[in-house]
Amino acid sequence: MQDVRFDLSAFGLSETARCGALLRKAVSGAPSPDAAAQRVADFFYDSLADGRDGRACPAVGVFLAGPWDTAPGAPAVAGPPAAARRPALAGFRGPHRHRPGAAGPDPLRVPVPSPEAAREAPLVHRLFERLEVAAGDAAGAASPGGGVGVVHVSSSQEDGLEDLLPGQGVRSVLAFGGALAPGEWFAVVLFSRVPLAAEVVTLFRTVTGSTRLALLSAGRAAPAVEADAVRALLEDMESLVGQRAARLQSAVAELRSATTELRRSQRELEQRERELREEAAIVELLQEAGSALAAELDLDALVQHAVDAATRLSGAAFGAFFYNVLGETGESYLLYVISGVDRSAFDKFPMPRNTRVFEQTFRGLGVVRSDDITEDPRYGHNAPHHGMPEGHLPVRSYLAVPVMSRGTVLGGFFFGHPERGVFTERHERLVTGVAAQTAVALQNAQTYRQEREAAMELQRHLLPVLPRVDGIASASRYLPAARDRGAGGDWVDLIPLPDGQVALVVGDVMGKGVRAAAVMGQIRTACRAYAQLGLAPADVLEQLSVLVDGIAPGSIATCAYAVLDTRRDRLRAAVAGHLPPALRSPGGEVRFLDEKVGPPLGVGRCRYAEQEVPLPPGSRLLLYTDGLVERRDRPIDDGLRRLRELLAGPVGEIEADCDSWLEALAGGQHDDDIALLYLHRPEDASQQVVTVARDYPPVSGAVPDARDMVARTMREWGLRHLANDMMLIADEMVANAVRHARTPLRVELRRTGERVVLEVTDSSPEEPRLIVSPPGEFGHRGIFLVDAIATRWGTRRIEGGKVVWAEVKTS
Repeated sequence: MQDVRFDLSAFGLSETARCGALLRKAVSGAPSPDAAAQRVADFFYDSLADGRDGRACPAVGVFLAGPWDTAPGAPAVAGPPAAARRPALAGFRGPHRHRPGAAGPDPLRVPVPSPEAAREAPLVHRLFERLEVAAGDAAGAASPGGGVGVVHVSSSQEDGLEDLLPGQGVRSVLAFGGALAPGEWFAVVLFSRVPLAAEVVTLFRTVTGSTRLALLSAGRAAPAVEADAVRALLEDMESLVGQRAARLQSAVAELRSATTELRRSQRELEQRERELREEAAIVELLQEAGSALAAELDLDALVQHAVDAATRLSGAAFGAFFYNVLGETGESYLLYVISGVDRSAFDKFPMPRNTRVFEQTFRGLGVVRSDDITEDPRYGHNAPHHGMPEGHLPVRSYLAVPVMSRGTVLGGFFFGHPERGVFTERHERLVTGVAAQTAVALQNAQTYRQEREAAMELQRHLLPVLPRVDGIASASRYLPAARDRGAGGDWVDLIPLPDGQVALVVGDVMGKGVRAAAVMGQIRTACRAYAQLGLAPADVLEQLSVLVDGIAPGSIATCAYAVLDTRRDRLRAAVAGHLPPALRSPGGEVRFLDEKVGPPLGVGRCRYAEQEVPLPPGSRLLLYTDGLVERRDRPIDDGLRRLRELLAGPVGEIEADCDSWLEALAGGQHDDDIALLYLHRPEDASQQVVTVARDYPPVSGAVPDARDMVARTMREWGLRHLANDMMLIADEMVANAVRHARTPLRVELRRTGERVVLEVTDSSPEEPRLIVSPPGEFGHRGIFLVDAIATRWGTRRIEGGKVVWAEVKTS
């Protein structure tokens, strides 16, 4: 038998054609109808599989009825006898039982339509009835219907189906058959372990036609009968193919529809995904902006955060924030920050006046959103430009949102794009939300700045102005905590004493606010009194400890007190719980005076030890509070190590040293107040500080006047070779002060030993920065000149403004 097997659980159209062809081939050449029937039974038994490479049918029976059933030697009669047309089991594969009393060579040949067959095999009897092959005439002759039939019985339809073949797992029975020739018919019964789908049952109608052809090939069928069988098979096959084609076309149509719907759904999902990503980005950006605005107290950084966030949210080509200020010519608006382009793009434009387009925003009348601002009737009415100034970035889409707090317009956001119709109502809502957050943040920052300036002012009034002492160059600094609004308790003092002595003091009262500042003021006053009495450093600290315990019980203060004897070049120091002073010898060695440190002030009467060290000319001494070296992200030991490195490195004019060290150690991020006192003992008269200072009005004529003063002074000091460099530095620094401060300014030139320092003091809080200008523009390039010429330069804030300084070596 052939080796091809067909999976009955996945029987399809191609399997139907192949199965029929192979069946006809297997039966071809059978010597008799019975042999053909047996080959049919063998084919189905061997070829049908259950999907797991097992046999699908444990039993297959093939029944025949017709003239060939006449027993050998029987007399011929006119027409087939009724008994001859009774179906008999002509072919069988599988287990079976002999009928009781069966005899003869073929005990399986059973006259099915008999009463005993109905009792012994009721299911097969009913199958034949449903195939319409068991209905007989009065003589018992069978009358098979025309064509073919297929009957399927499953286990859910027939109780006791498994009892037919015990232990074989029969799940369904499939019977198919029909007329072979006039007066002849056949039937095939498949006992299957596989539950058959309705689709598979339908396909066996065509298999029935192939089975009929196979059985006819072994008989004496007339050519007309074989032709009729072929025609019927072709018709069944065409009908089946037609049905499948119709179903396939329907499936293709459904698939196309489903594909179209799937693509539409995919596009919708992709669009939704993009929208969700955009929404997530917007939410993330809003959260980031809100956190930054809530935490930021520096006005410049705050507004930059806001403009950057709003520019991204609106999709603008550029965005700007104009701070609402009153200029010299009436209302004008200072360009505070810009996003999307370099700020230098606006350097050559005058400050915008209260034009018709700007008026609604700066008066707080509402939001202005335009798809094309050039078509707005308010556009282009202000001379001399009548529109955008020449060289201005192109603007068609325009969005302006006022930033208001408690009815006051703090400024406005302005956004532009060269294309039309960029800004939508949603963009307007998003920017309006950022503007509201910015207004609150600006109010907080302004309040912080005012309170901080008040705290610094209080601290400055409590701190003394250091007197000048012959033979000593001194400088001091006080910086409140970078993010603390209250006054602190840090202080420094320099107290001249008789006989060439000078007392040096640094201290820190723990805590913040007015109480700490008040305690600090009392301690400082008492310390000056004790110093004037000529008490030794240890005795001063003992008295101060008792004082603190009395005026502020529970308060703790630290202090380092030293007395410098310039005649003996000796320094006596005592330390009460404070960081030790740092001493640099003339040779550059650095040491901390930390050998004898006593407890803090305020713990009652306590004896303090003194330490005496040499302090000859050329030495430098630094007294400081812990805010200089201690930060949350840096251990105090690392800060002290860094301070030692700075003191041991190159040093110069003491004012410049102070600014440079503060930048290196604190950088504007200090968590506590910083106070320091820095002294230098020049080695000879040439090391004494020489100072020349002039005041100038904020007019352009101040620049050449200051340059002449610098050139003349440099010649007087015998430093002609530096005159040109210092004049270039003076040009840039004075011009910046005139341009930005617009208030009186002071120019001071100092010489100490091998250093010359130029300082320019003005009232503007805006500090110069190194900004790279685009090619073809020349703004912001002067500060690069200063950076290239000066040994070092920097800025420091003072009461009412700032100081910009630059230091140059004389050799």
